[in-house]
Amino acid sequence: MMPSVLVLSALPSVRPTRQSALGTRYRVRWAAIVALLGALAGDIGYFLGSQTSLEIFKITLPGLGFALPLSVAVNGLTMVLATLVSFVIVMITQYSVEYLDGDPHQARFFRLLAFTGGFFLLVVVSGNIGLFTLGIIATGFSLNKLLKFYNTHPKAIMAAHKKSIFTRTADLFLVGASALIGSHVGSLQFDALRQFVAHATEIPFALQIAAWLIIGAVILKSAHFPFQGWLIQVMEAPTPVSALMHAGVVYSGAIIALRTTSLLVRVSDALLFLGIMGLATVVIASLAMTTQTAVKSMLAWSTTAQLGFMSLELGLGLFPLALLHLIGHSLYKAHAFLSSGSVPDQLRQVPPGGKKIPSMTSWVMAVVLGLIISGGGAWVFGDDPLKDPTWMALVVIIAVAVSQILIKGFQFDAIIDRFVAFLVAVSMGFTYLILHTLFVWGFTRDMTEAMMPITTPYLWLLGLSMASFLILSWLQGPGRALLPQKIQLVLFTHLYNGLYVDVWVERISHRFWSERVGVELPRKNLAVESLQSIARNQDAFGQSGGVQ
Repeated sequence: MMPSVLVLSALPSVRPTRQSALGTRYRVRWAAIVALLGALAGDIGYFLGSQTSLEIFKITLPGLGFALPLSVAVNGLTMVLATLVSFVIVMITQYSVEYLDGDPHQARFFRLLAFTGGFFLLVVVSGNIGLFTLGIIATGFSLNKLLKFYNTHPKAIMAAHKKSIFTRTADLFLVGASALIGSHVGSLQFDALRQFVAHATEIPFALQIAAWLIIGAVILKSAHFPFQGWLIQVMEAPTPVSALMHAGVVYSGAIIALRTTSLLVRVSDALLFLGIMGLATVVIASLAMTTQTAVKSMLAWSTTAQLGFMSLELGLGLFPLALLHLIGHSLYKAHAFLSSGSVPDQLRQVPPGGKKIPSMTSWVMAVVLGLIISGGGAWVFGDDPLKDPTWMALVVIIAVAVSQILIKGFQFDAIIDRFVAFLVAVSMGFTYLILHTLFVWGFTRDMTEAMMPITTPYLWLLGLSMASFLILSWLQGPGRALLPQKIQLVLFTHLYNGLYVDVWVERISHRFWSERVGVELPRKNLAVESLQSIARNQDAFGQSGGVQ
């Protein structure tokens, strides 16, 4: 019901008139609210025991040994995702009313918004990978039109074209994975895939290929390095569109990984590769984020870093943690984009100690205290990080996160302020561990209870993950003062331009659409010019501090 309400609200034709705009936005706003109420009603029914998946009808596929069901999966994973997406759509719709008020094409905007939201809701509740793939293809086409809403902006059009290169390739990967799964399992249903894998002593080669195709789709859909350029450059679209993408649609890669964990965990090499790509993306994107001078660009690099973080969690087999991360970051990013216009006003007032770089002693003390807090929390919850390498990595990551709170607290002179910072760090660390425990308890059975095998490559990935987060924390702390100014200048310039990996994508895009959009060369010279003034007053890595 939820997807159909939004899609139906978008079907009536629209005209560039005030009356059409008022009618369309009124209809879409109420459709979004009805979809959210439907999701909440589904949550209540699920918790009261109505947990049976729905299959409306099947579409026979000629020449194939499987059909395409129009089915809805009813489980904890789909219910929480449907509620999240419905809530985000309501917030974006409400925001868009004032944002687009007076625009002659706002009726068309709301119509495209309803199509995109409805198709993406179909993605998150679909009961099989075939319907998931059709939904994400439809979402991509309608989102592309939203990204090119201002068709007089060449940069917006080029960014949408570049996005199409990767997302259409990812769609082909999903089509191939669907065909392989359907032909070998005999069904496209996620439940059938899980049962097949659970009873298989050895995964067929075709399903291994399907797993690798899914991982490829996750990497492309999630804009991992070096394919992140399009996500950074879609900022020319209206702010509600940026919020919809960064708080919803861009998580389609992580969602398909969560829906197929039963298969992916049996093809551990593919998951480890996803983890490596995610870790590389976290390191590069979090550093590039601190060099950006535009609020939206910083938020876009932040999204890239967080998507890499989710893939790292998936690669380590921390599936409930990846789901928790997805939900938390989606809500945060929706708020960040919808309030991005007020961020410059907030940043005009530099907070006390905002320009002060922490000393090496303060950084070490903060990290050690963070390790004590996170390690103690793990022990309270009955886990021994020294015996479980996965928990060891989790403890280090939480320690790095809470250490940022402690470092800021150490910059105050009053003991009471430092003590308050310590209490906040403890509460944040324990809150994170409590939520992690609840998600493990509540959602593991909706994904898979199988564990990643503890192999040598897995341990290497764990070690690299812990070392990378510590190095990132050091670079954004005392490391900034220890690096020579020339090295800072060089790093700033290259990171500001995303290490130039997007140049080849720009050239490919220009070959297809050169008559509409001119080539935009890397902004190295602009960065160098701006650096001459920036570097005199602040260090090369800015003051953003940490992966946002």
